[in-house]
Amino acid sequence: MKILRYHMEDWLNDSFQVDYNLSASGCQDYTLAQLLELCQADLADFGGLFLGDNDTRGSLALRQEICRSYDSLEVDRLMVANGSSEALFCFFNQLLEPGDEVVTHFPAFQCLYQIPLSIGCQVRFLNLLDCPGWRLDLDRLAEIVTPRTKLIIINNPHNPLGWTLSRAELARIGEIAAANQAHLLFDEHYRYLPLTPGADLIPSGYDVCRPLHPDTHASGSMIKCLGIVGIRIGWLMTEPGLLARCRDYKDYLTHTIPAITDHIARLALARRETIIQRKKRDILPNLAALDAFMADQAEVFAYQPPTGGVVCFPRLRQAADSRRFCELMLRDHQVSLLPGFAFETPPHLRLNIGIDHARFREALARMEACLAQVAAGRLSLVA
Repeated sequence: MKILRYHMEDWLNDSFQVDYNLSASGCQDYTLAQLLELCQADLADFGGLFLGDNDTRGSLALRQEICRSYDSLEVDRLMVANGSSEALFCFFNQLLEPGDEVVTHFPAFQCLYQIPLSIGCQVRFLNLLDCPGWRLDLDRLAEIVTPRTKLIIINNPHNPLGWTLSRAELARIGEIAAANQAHLLFDEHYRYLPLTPGADLIPSGYDVCRPLHPDTHASGSMIKCLGIVGIRIGWLMTEPGLLARCRDYKDYLTHTIPAITDHIARLALARRETIIQRKKRDILPNLAALDAFMADQAEVFAYQPPTGGVVCFPRLRQAADSRRFCELMLRDHQVSLLPGFAFETPPHLRLNIGIDHARFREALARMEACLAQVAAGRLSLVA
């Protein structure tokens, strides 16, 4: 199996030391001490952790905690992995064969289509940037999916565009999959972080569609939403037979979840509502500030505000490639934005709203200063 290198990693690795990192895809991360304070936990509790082997599915206590945030998920349908990327890698390699037809949307998180391509699948894309509001067009999805389709992949909330799907839209996707007897996979990394007023949790496609269509599967995580990306926890939900094969495949990769990260994940999930409320004290004002900024810069950016997660994907109107602008911001203003080449969509850039509000406003001010130089003719957005 040969696979392309990850487009975004070099840029992200060069962004750790900048003043304002808006290129990442998660909330501003906590220290262990900060997280334990929010969870009302004590570092002394770690002294009793057993440092031997763990259940290859993740501890029973962690799986039970994960199940509490779904309507009817049972522990025998759940495997915890070292990040959702590992869960997806196992799933694709166990379900798919060379020549299988896969339907997904584009742009997308690279592993959602690159792993099927590397397996030898025929991947058909629905271009979201040709859809109204850059959202998933369900009528067009219904046209693309055929009885030949083996798997439909839906990322909700979407990375990098930031849209979310309603229960009615999820149900329609389940009906499309069922009518064509296609497997259906939802990647739901941001479902703990809705941005619409009054919402607590984004509906899971697994919850909505499995009663309609048994061949529904999902991956999930909470590490980006809760500001603990470094613990690398994700999970896969599927029927027990396929799950057992994925677990066997995982034995050749990382095998188990370390007891320490398993424990931290359980603590954080048990207090997720408290943590999310704290995060939204920065994220929602950041979103309002970004909306105002984009309104002022409407001649420079095409923009759709996110409704879930912490990323959005504006497009530069004045350049065919955003890399020059992102390089200027990184070099001259110490603000990292992720150029669209990382999603094979050069005119766009991914922007994160998950950092401290005061720092986010300063990052926007630096973007404004850079754009003022461009408007004055002192800088060019074309390399």
